[in-house]
Amino acid sequence: MRALPAPVRAAWLALAASLIGHMALLGDGPQRRDVARPPRAIQATRLQPPAPPMPEATPEATPVTTLPPVAPAVRPAMSQPAAPPADQPEPAPATPPLRLAGPATWPYQLRQDGQDGVALLAWEPQADGRYRLRLTRQLGGRELPAQESLGRTGMAGLTPERFALQRDGQDRQAINFDTAARLISFSASTARLPAPDGVQDRLSWWLQLAALVQASPAPGGRWRVWVAGLRGELREWVFEAVEPGADDAGWLHLRRQRLGEQDPGVELWLDPARGYWPVRLRQGDPETRGYEIVLGPVNF
Repeated sequence: MRALPAPVRAAWLALAASLIGHMALLGDGPQRRDVARPPRAIQATRLQPPAPPMPEATPEATPVTTLPPVAPAVRPAMSQPAAPPADQPEPAPATPPLRLAGPATWPYQLRQDGQDGVALLAWEPQADGRYRLRLTRQLGGRELPAQESLGRTGMAGLTPERFALQRDGQDRQAINFDTAARLISFSASTARLPAPDGVQDRLSWWLQLAALVQASPAPGGRWRVWVAGLRGELREWVFEAVEPGADDAGWLHLRRQRLGEQDPGVELWLDPARGYWPVRLRQGDPETRGYEIVLGPVNF
């Protein structure tokens, strides 16, 4: 075969190279498009984009959830009580039932502010467990404010519900004892005080103390009574037995500790022959600003 001239052979080689280059470009084009476009299978399983985050709540807008209290576990019954831990005191023994005298009206001689008078204490327990205790007084021919205590009686003695200072048969000042809520309120004060166990008013404590002594008449004993006053005060009165004196007439002489420098103190005499009924009471000096009452025959 006759060789092509050099110019023709160069032209054919250039044409062949151009064809080969175009074929290469046509073969690469689909491959690049497939790379740029995700495969169909991936498009079918693509996940949805996550929701935008919620704004963070401020402390004021954050709701507070209150969980119900957890009930305490109930211990199974035991044949014998478990001993208390070494660092806790032994429980106090049960208080014996308090016994109170039956209905009665007791006359007293009254000495107050250097004058003589009379007093009458009426004790009226009811069959339904209620009671009424009332103290009336006369001094120098005039009536003094009466004191009245109303409430209930039970195994713990007296549970007053209302105490009133009365003039002309009307309540002028009062103390209310809410036994359900265990609160004490006062007409002469905005105070509302928690009621301790066995709390008494300014009249019922006479009989309550007598019942406590009767239940435990130990020589040299000590007895405590919480007493509420009309002006919103609540104090624990501690009585101690006093060595008998010549004028005690066989009565049990008790003295209450002073509550402060201005407190005149209280002394009470109980008669064992009368079921420890209060037969004499002294508060301060009866010749100045105090008073004293003594059980005795008087004309009221």
